[in-house]
Formats: sequence, structure tokens, C-alpha cells
Amino acid sequence: MTEARRISFEGSGPFVHTLVTALEGEGVTVAVRREGRHVGEHREPPGMGEAVKATLVATGSLEAIKAGVSTFRERFTSRAVVTIDGEATPPDHGRHRA
Repeated sequence: MTEARRISFEGSGPFVHTLVTALEGEGVTVAVRREGRHVGEHREPPGMGEAVKATLVATGSLEAIKAGVSTFRERFTSRAVVTIDGEATPPDHGRHRA
């Protein structure tokens, strides 16, 4: 079943693309809207991005959306906080439970 879910991203700018890639790898279609305007004539150099907030709209099966976000979280927990709207309890984002 195809669904659309909003995903909130807060973290290093270049990692927005990494999240999109993880989602697309699961067969999910993604639209991205960065919050706020880019300042300056040129985009920041790769790897030198500032913290950004972005909203992604992911369209695909809920399982695929969760799998793409999970893949990103496993690899880049310290780089961004990613939340799927409607998640019952978002993960601790890098903090281990005792």
C-alpha cells in the first residue's frame, strides 16, 4: 500500500541528500523542502554544511519508508535527528538505553 509520510530532518546540510538516497534505495519517492533561505552566492562546499532543518515528503510503502530512515539512523545517528510524523516513540538518536 502506498502512503505519503512527512519526515523532519535537523542536522548537517549534506546529510539531507544521504537520507534521500537511503529512502530512494528502498523504492521511495522523495520531495525535499529546506526550511529557511540559503544565504550567499554559492552552496557550501561538500562536507562543510551548516545545520539545516528540512521537511521531506516520502511516498511509498510504510515499511520501505521506515527501512530507509532506519538505514540512515544506523549510519549517521550523530549527524542528524530524523523523525517520521506519526511515529509512536522516536528513537533516542544516539543514546543507548540502560
